[in-house]
Amino acid sequence: MSLLINRLVKDHEHLLRLLDCLDHEVSGYKDDNEHTPRVWLILDALDYLHHYPDCFHHPLESRLLSRLRPGLTDACQRAVMAEVEAEHKEIRQLITSLIERFNALAMDQVIPVNQLLADYQKYVELQRAHIKKENRVLIPAMKDILTEEDFKQVSESLKETSDPLFGSHARESYENLYQFVVGAPVDRVVSKVQ
Repeated sequence: MSLLINRLVKDHEHLLRLLDCLDHEVSGYKDDNEHTPRVWLILDALDYLHHYPDCFHHPLESRLLSRLRPGLTDACQRAVMAEVEAEHKEIRQLITSLIERFNALAMDQVIPVNQLLADYQKYVELQRAHIKKENRVLIPAMKDILTEEDFKQVSESLKETSDPLFGSHARESYENLYQFVVGAPVDRVVSKVQ
């Protein structure tokens, strides 16, 4: 299997783990929860979920999908590809809005928490369904259709970007987030990549 596909799969695992940890922090804003949320940690996670996918993960996927598109003859697979590409835009819009509102919350502005939690839930559900869709339909199609030459061309067109949170050298700005994610109890991390 291509290193690029391995990278996508590993990214998905990392994103799901981070979403599980983020769920725990955001749950502190629910009325029935005694956990005190750390808004700075939420903002770090949202920043990562916004920047890393936009700067590396989605450009890699887009390049692979553009190479995959001509080989897809199955109408269902083509429809999923179109959905995934549209979801990238929707995910970006949702995360941008969440960052703005959690920043406002961090600056002690009054934010309707129920609406914030509902919008957060919409983002998380979309992100998890999006990853599941990619893993069930597009990753297998890439494995079946793309050639080593396709992977080589895509690899050459990308600048090498290390994952600033899960890479071998975590960026200093994500150090606290990294400690939170890797220190998260296993029973709290429930998402499975499928």
